[in-house]
Amino acid sequence: MTAEQLGVSADCEYGAKLSTPFLEVTTKFEAFDRNISNEEALEISNITTEELDAIFDAVLKVDELIEREAAKNGLIHVDGKKEFALGPDRKVVLVDTFGTLDEDRWWDAEAYANGECIELSKESVRTHYIETGHQAALKAARDEGTTDPPIPALPQNVIDQTANLYASMYERLTSEDF
Repeated sequence: MTAEQLGVSADCEYGAKLSTPFLEVTTKFEAFDRNISNEEALEISNITTEELDAIFDAVLKVDELIEREAAKNGLIHVDGKKEFALGPDRKVVLVDTFGTLDEDRWWDAEAYANGECIELSKESVRTHYIETGHQAALKAARDEGTTDPPIPALPQNVIDQTANLYASMYERLTSEDF
């Protein structure tokens, strides 16, 4: 996906807000999730264009709710994952959790207003694995069709930082003590 396809200029800075939400579709019944076009989604999923549109509409409504509630606690909801299925009478049903630090990315609104994007999600754990080279080794193994390398244990400081982040974000997202 190019920057222009996302509604921003090619030289935009990290953290630029998209002019319209970008809705991405992936597979779920393959060894690894794979990004696919809307056309391929319709081809392989046995859903109609109207049902796909209903899913997109539900995503946008959920995100509007999350964004509104998060803003009350000084948070910006950056993006997130939503999983859907068709229930009885082919009604669109949200089937997985959403709005957590595992599925969504968050930034501190005050820091953002000052030009800083502070990640408040599991992104810090992902960054750790990128910096240690594990992410690259994992990608190489998957590209080559070989066994995934074992996941190295996180250092205690990363575990502690993540636990503290999750506890503080629980409080910010729920307005309740952890």
